[in-house]
Amino acid sequence: MTIMGLPGNTLILLTGLAYGYYDDFDRMDYAVLVIVFGIFIIGEIIEFVAGLIGAKKEKASKRAMLAPFIGTIVGGIGGTALLPIIGSLLGALLGAFIVTVLAEYSKTKDLTQAKKVAISVVKGQIFGIIIKSATAVGMAILLIYQLKWQ
Repeated sequence: MTIMGLPGNTLILLTGLAYGYYDDFDRMDYAVLVIVFGIFIIGEIIEFVAGLIGAKKEKASKRAMLAPFIGTIVGGIGGTALLPIIGSLLGALLGAFIVTVLAEYSKTKDLTQAKKVAISVVKGQIFGIIIKSATAVGMAILLIYQLKWQ
């Protein structure tokens, strides 16, 4: 789910909390849940910051730094409607690219610079998705390890 831009990490965290509640926080104790929450927060921050770093690297305008968030949401929804599952990810990346190009071009009137900024933003977002997916795997492994297998 995380790879496709859906709230997979949130679902993993909520599942851990629900199991802890179900188990009276016996095996799924508070310390484990705090660690999982910390991993969740780190993944969210890295994903958020990665696109901004990509934009800043190309000296993007503030407008172009904020635009990918709108483009990602609109593109992700549109991509899901056209091609469920993988369309979410592709739509989000394409939406971020298009909106960033438009935002940077409207500010600088330089299409080449706008494309450079957009490509850098998308690279940052891909890096963020990879890191966030790795945090999802880490969270899942930690929670699965805590389950009662006997």
